[in-house]
Amino acid sequence: MKNIAVAILSLSLIACSSEEEAPKLGKYDAKGVEAKGDILVDATIGEASNLIPWVASDKPSHDVIANIYDSLIKYDKDLNLVPQLAESWEISEDNLSITFKIRKGVEWSDGTPFSVADVMASYQTIIAPTTITPYAGDYQMVQKAEIVNGKDFKVTYAEPFSPALASWSALAILPKHLLDKEKDLSKSELKTKPMGTGSYILKNWQRGQEVILEANPTHFEHEPWISKTRTRLITDLDAQFLELKAGKIDMMGLKPLQYTRLTNGKEFTDRYAKYNYLGSGYTYMGFKLTHPLFEDKLVRQALSFATPREDIVAGVLLGQGLPIACPFKPGTWAYNEQLSPYPYNLEKAKTLLTQAGWVDTDGDGIIDKDGRAFSFTVMTNQGNDQRIKTAEIMQQAFKQVGIEMAIQTQEWSTFIENTINKRQFEAFILSWSLSVEPDPYDIWHSSKTGEREFNIIGFDNKEADDMMVKARRTFDQVERKQYLDRFQEILHDEQPYLFLYAPYALVALHKRFKNVAPAPAGIAYNFIDWYAPAEQQLYKAAMTK
Repeated sequence: MKNIAVAILSLSLIACSSEEEAPKLGKYDAKGVEAKGDILVDATIGEASNLIPWVASDKPSHDVIANIYDSLIKYDKDLNLVPQLAESWEISEDNLSITFKIRKGVEWSDGTPFSVADVMASYQTIIAPTTITPYAGDYQMVQKAEIVNGKDFKVTYAEPFSPALASWSALAILPKHLLDKEKDLSKSELKTKPMGTGSYILKNWQRGQEVILEANPTHFEHEPWISKTRTRLITDLDAQFLELKAGKIDMMGLKPLQYTRLTNGKEFTDRYAKYNYLGSGYTYMGFKLTHPLFEDKLVRQALSFATPREDIVAGVLLGQGLPIACPFKPGTWAYNEQLSPYPYNLEKAKTLLTQAGWVDTDGDGIIDKDGRAFSFTVMTNQGNDQRIKTAEIMQQAFKQVGIEMAIQTQEWSTFIENTINKRQFEAFILSWSLSVEPDPYDIWHSSKTGEREFNIIGFDNKEADDMMVKARRTFDQVERKQYLDRFQEILHDEQPYLFLYAPYALVALHKRFKNVAPAPAGIAYNFIDWYAPAEQQLYKAAMTK
């Protein structure tokens, strides 16, 4: 591996020479002994927008944030809730109150002691009217928040709220002394200079290039074994793959072609391990439901019948995924197994379009209604070949029923800020990363259409609203599933999204990193415990003036 040097304040990252110092190929299989050091280099196709957890809505931002901040509780490898900044918690017999016992001996990265006051300040800030965030809804359900005995944090709800406990795993706790410094969160220095209690500390963010994190030596669990992470901005997955093969990045999510056909040679398998598991997300096409083309449910159903999901999974994912019908992860208790994706049926699609009044009156091959041709543009982001190829397959399928669909791609930050957040689209292809708690309220409830909120398409269905609210108000999983099943039936009928597929996570990771164990939570749930044996490490930190 060629030498690389990246200036980071007073530190530089130096790669060892693969010929002189690094282990020879094929020598990474030994488990070795835990050792501190080394640097994990990965890549992202999109740059973080900002590093305030409650404001950022994009995955690149949250990938960075996840290592910097902690919450009161978290999910373990088997998706059970366990303590984090809270040592323990107690739920009242009536299920209306939760009392968190706050962990002692925790510090912010500037050395300031962490306390229950930080938890209260975080709660008060996220629900403040001046904080523009799509994440406040769960915490606005709290009727009363209080500090008990000067050390415990207690929240009380006016009515049963089944996602209550899980919601506190999603609230990253921010430092009170910085929240007090700038009341307007949009102007806070935390956007670019985060200060957390997490396992890593931001050392350098070179916009347009990379983000470098350094292990937090005072983390309450323990100092991470891996000394630094370096996330490079490489906006094309093929370019990332070339860097992976060249040994210049250690970890990436592979494209299906890369996973199935391009990573089976000995030179690759000597250095990299591959992991395959169903991810916690799905890809979909969303519509602006107030647009004249998409107001009619029959039209949306027709588009769903005209979508060849099986061909998309086979052609785009090379079988590394599942067609879906619902907005939950397949195989989980909330997923409605009675529903199936709309089958590919062009004749059915044509019949529905005719019923909706769309016919080809001028013989140009494009259906029209009231003098308007059925022509629209779908937006998605550059660098994501899966979404672009999905759009291309759908484009050809829609053409067969007389619909003209153009495809436009944008750079990631432009796509999110201008197209999605400002609702400047006719249709778009995007993916949701799902939380473990199956609460669809923030994405689908009619009250969640405000600025930067997640009901992007403007879905408004009174019965669906009612089902979501009822599901939130019962702790009985059988009863809750009945409401969620009915909610999914409504979506299946309305087709406000074309639910497309749930892809498998296809991860390549350098073999020198040990203690990596795939689990229901994925592979990164225990990243703090990953290590590279000293004799296998490829990078070291060198002091510079």
